[in-house]
Amino acid sequence: MTAVRIDGQLTIDGILNEKEWSQSDVATGFTQTEPVYNVPPSQKTEVRILYNDKGIYVGATMYDTDPDNILKELSPRDQRGNTDWFGVVFDTYQDGLNGFDFIVTASGVQNDKKFSINEEGGNWDGIWESEVKITEEGWIAELFIPYLSLRFPTKDIQEWNINFGREIRRYREQVYWNPINPAIEGFLNQAGKLKGITNIKSPVRLSLTPFVTGYLNTISNGNNGQGAEVSTAYTGGMDLKYGINDAFTLDMTLIPDFGQVLSDNQVLNLSPFEVFFQENRQFFTEGVELFDRSTLFYTRRVGGRPLNYFDAYSQLQSGEEVISNPDIVQLYNATKISGRTSSGTGIGIFNAVAGKEFATIRNTNTDEVRQVETNPLTNYNVLVADQNLANNSVISLMNTNVTRFGDEYDANSTGIFLDLRNKEQIYGLSGRFISSNQFFNNNTNSGQEYALSLAKIGGNWRGFLNYFARTDNFNTNDLGFLQQPNIQNFNGNISYNEFNPKNQSQQRWEVGISPSYTRLYNPNVFSDFAINFNSFMLWKSRNAIGLNGRIEPIETYDYFEPRTLDFSKFYTFPTNWRIGGFFSSDYRKTLALDINSSFRSFNEPGRKFLQVSFSPRVRVNDKLSFFLNTSYSKSNNETGFVNYALSSQIIPGLASGDVMIGTRDRKIIQNSIRGQFIFNNKMSLSLRIRHYWDQVEYSKYGRLQDDGYLANLDFEGIENGESLYDQNVNFFNIDMNYIWRFAKGSDIIFNWKQSISSSDRDLDSAYFNNLSGIFNAQQLNSVSLKIVYFLDYDSIVKR
Repeated sequence: MTAVRIDGQLTIDGILNEKEWSQSDVATGFTQTEPVYNVPPSQKTEVRILYNDKGIYVGATMYDTDPDNILKELSPRDQRGNTDWFGVVFDTYQDGLNGFDFIVTASGVQNDKKFSINEEGGNWDGIWESEVKITEEGWIAELFIPYLSLRFPTKDIQEWNINFGREIRRYREQVYWNPINPAIEGFLNQAGKLKGITNIKSPVRLSLTPFVTGYLNTISNGNNGQGAEVSTAYTGGMDLKYGINDAFTLDMTLIPDFGQVLSDNQVLNLSPFEVFFQENRQFFTEGVELFDRSTLFYTRRVGGRPLNYFDAYSQLQSGEEVISNPDIVQLYNATKISGRTSSGTGIGIFNAVAGKEFATIRNTNTDEVRQVETNPLTNYNVLVADQNLANNSVISLMNTNVTRFGDEYDANSTGIFLDLRNKEQIYGLSGRFISSNQFFNNNTNSGQEYALSLAKIGGNWRGFLNYFARTDNFNTNDLGFLQQPNIQNFNGNISYNEFNPKNQSQQRWEVGISPSYTRLYNPNVFSDFAINFNSFMLWKSRNAIGLNGRIEPIETYDYFEPRTLDFSKFYTFPTNWRIGGFFSSDYRKTLALDINSSFRSFNEPGRKFLQVSFSPRVRVNDKLSFFLNTSYSKSNNETGFVNYALSSQIIPGLASGDVMIGTRDRKIIQNSIRGQFIFNNKMSLSLRIRHYWDQVEYSKYGRLQDDGYLANLDFEGIENGESLYDQNVNFFNIDMNYIWRFAKGSDIIFNWKQSISSSDRDLDSAYFNNLSGIFNAQQLNSVSLKIVYFLDYDSIVKR
């Protein structure tokens, strides 16, 4: 279609009554993608495009023969509830990989996101305007997208890829102007074209977002609140965005404050691997699409736990106690530069500086206080460059660097990534090579990872063959995320996807099988073999079921559970099988339900695992909703690492340096409830309460033998009548958040957070007795008010 230039400005009110709208081309002829591909939609849609020197106007008329039944549930920004929506996506460089998506719901809620390498990006908040109106003929969406929120090449005549989409929610029907074929890999590469835009220029893309935050914090001991420590804190900072040129943007945060982010889902980790936590800090979720390459950049490392956090405890001397030990490093600043040239070269630079941290230790006999440095002044740096190739292919280079001032070691990792596709988007070849280096005073620890994959990515029949290997010294955890080094794996998959089933009640289904064969890298020995299968079916009623399973038909060898750094010991894992499945009901209903379950059986007496979860959701009305989740898991006769035998320990049958493995029963119950009340499309209140309860009870202990089996120990794990290793662990969190967008890009946020954690050996409490008991533990409460104000270049000049 062709866009039409106008001289003046339009009023964004959801009413397309200005004469300029009658001058534009009209995009019609939409095609259904869901529930059935390539059939006409049930309702007509018309879209018009205008532009001026400031930005793009989009006017969309969504005709509906039954406007009273248009669904329009309210939701927080960047979330889509049970509502109709309209969206437009721009691929301004026509590479089929990168784009900007703007969506508005029938209730007026804005959603926006960036695409990078055809994948949806993080939590990007663009600045744009929209209004909607429900009419007798359906509903209308009117959007104004300033060039401030787009990137495009510097040239007189622009030609962009563009697509429009709409969902008619009561039918779960999604339609697009240019057809989106589910059998073809990718989304942006299936867009249409927009012509007619000439002589536009990128504006001065400068914006400042200063903020101030005030905190009232309390630490109390139990329900009575006696002895509560009350403190206040005030902080201020600023985010800055500057368009270096038409394609590249500088993002900077100065003295950032992340005290209002959602609490992590803490768990008791008994595995040899680190727990991965989702990033919730806005600066690290917005505009990071270019940096998403493998797991080389794990943003939680920046401003996370101090490097030597546990030194405060390991260096305690007789009569000393730790009186403070910050678990988060103060981040001084962070900067991102990212963008893409007209030739398809993407460049991203990230830099951040985190300060020193100290733990404070007091001698209880003399009251003397000393400090232990737990984190040095640290600089984090990431550089990424990628080049778009023909057929939506891409090659990327990424480097991460951590420089620590003082005597601590530094780290550097470099990766090359290749993703090739044929013209029809049916076949793909991908690979990567990553080198990691840690620089100590007297030596360097270096390792490598490499992988190669051949895949059929389009059509009904799909599959891949994949090989990857990591050397024993490979370690990217200084700025990346790695759980298992020293591994090589061969795996494959073959699946069949049916997008237009003959059964008229079905929307789509798929089945697949995936074998996997694993060895250690050094020594090159067998570790694991498994066969996985999965199936999925979606009905046009929008109910869905899935079935999955796994079988390990031979004994396998776990070299990670013994926690020996030289991989000299292994645990022999028995043959086993697992089966699981899920059911998900139609989210359009007032009450919807998700159910997940899994059962695993081992070729050992009494050893099994069961997990089940229920997640109902209740939509009271278009403003009030509740989301509940309860999950239960039980492991019987699970085996796991307990500790190494130390020279000071006297355990019959256990020599110094031996590995002790325990047999245990484990029960985990997690309950959470999330409620949200949406006042309007600018104001919302949300509340989340989560309780995690984990009980671990050991029944016997064994010494790990050279053959990987256990030799029973005459040891009950009891000292002074109390178990040494049983655990009863609770985590309880409350997150309440009120947000009001009172002006463009400007928010007032009120937040309350409560955190309680407790650990003891009491395994006899019933659930509700245990729940009430945790409120006798130390409680941390934080109440905060944050004011964020957005200033762009135009408003700054006017002022």
